[in-house]
Amino acid sequence: MAHVRSLFFTGAASESEAKAQAAKKAGHPSSLIWNITNRCNLKCSHCYMAADAHVLPDQLSDEETIELVDRMHAAGCPVVFLSGGEPMLRPNFWEILERVHACGIKPTISTNCTLVTADAAQRLKDNGVKWIATSLYGTREYHDELTRVPGTYDKVMNAVRTLRAHDIGVVLKTAITVNNWDYIRDMIQTAKDEGVGIFYICDLITSGRSEGEEALRISKEQWRELCDFIVDDMLDPESHMEYDIGAIPSTIPYIAEKFIERGVDVSKGLERLSLFSACPVGQGHMAINSEGMIMPCQFSQEWTVGNIRDMEIEDAVKLLRSLDEQPSEGQCAPENCAYTHICRGCRVKAWMRTGAEHGGDSRAEDFSCILSKEAGERDQDLAAAVPCQGGCTA
Repeated sequence: MAHVRSLFFTGAASESEAKAQAAKKAGHPSSLIWNITNRCNLKCSHCYMAADAHVLPDQLSDEETIELVDRMHAAGCPVVFLSGGEPMLRPNFWEILERVHACGIKPTISTNCTLVTADAAQRLKDNGVKWIATSLYGTREYHDELTRVPGTYDKVMNAVRTLRAHDIGVVLKTAITVNNWDYIRDMIQTAKDEGVGIFYICDLITSGRSEGEEALRISKEQWRELCDFIVDDMLDPESHMEYDIGAIPSTIPYIAEKFIERGVDVSKGLERLSLFSACPVGQGHMAINSEGMIMPCQFSQEWTVGNIRDMEIEDAVKLLRSLDEQPSEGQCAPENCAYTHICRGCRVKAWMRTGAEHGGDSRAEDFSCILSKEAGERDQDLAAAVPCQGGCTA
């Protein structure tokens, strides 16, 4: 995940990122994504969790969830993303949120927005929620077809307006595929028209209901075209949209190259990337699912390192940090790519591609890298500016 405007300039996410950086430096978890339930009232065809209406058998109890919030607070976690499934379906959702707020942890809610009313929006605001992340997949017809629940699009748009009326920021998210590629610019314009501050674009993760659907991923050329659009938009003085890009970290050095070509000083972003690479795995980030399993990334539901019932958060951070100390291999290896320490490739894709059933290898190369030129031919101005080329693990 990488907030592009905040990374290279200034943007809406800078406060949270500053807190995350401070937490990482102190050895605390920098951010935590918590799937508090696997239940969902939608049936999205690409859901990487295959969330449905059922509660998983070993779900954390209500008492365990509140205890876990207290443990997050004691471990110095500055930011938590409450997600699902649909988090608002969990019966003690409000109790969890109230405890998070009382502990001084900054909450963000990732919700499909079908349960957001004016009363709920006010309650979210009262409990310190400044940002809501919700999904938009295309036109009304396409969105409802993908979620498999008619009327979902209208509920999302009504909720966005309700949240903005309560001065709550909105992140519109989309998983980009060949099926909604033609809608992406219209979705971005919709976000601008509705006063949305951040637009999150994620490469398709082929797990859950989308397992085996690699053909749905957009091409590398399409990703480059999309990045070119983002660069143009960010250099437009009339545009203030923040872009967040997920599960394809090679977009960040690509965008940096494009900024350099346009005469933009990217040193600020490169300096920040020396602390947080574009892939969050091992960077102080962790994810926890509804059964308490600890994951290096929320997209890696099968790649777990233990259960929070049996492991201290601080120990989990140290264990996950060790993943960052292992150099990537293949085209992502330090000797093959000057951008290794600012990109690293998507470690989840590497793990999945090398065979989840055999334990996976998070060090493998990221086959989805969009950098078209060979490592030795890449922009020498950027390559020379990349920090930590000697192999630092900061």
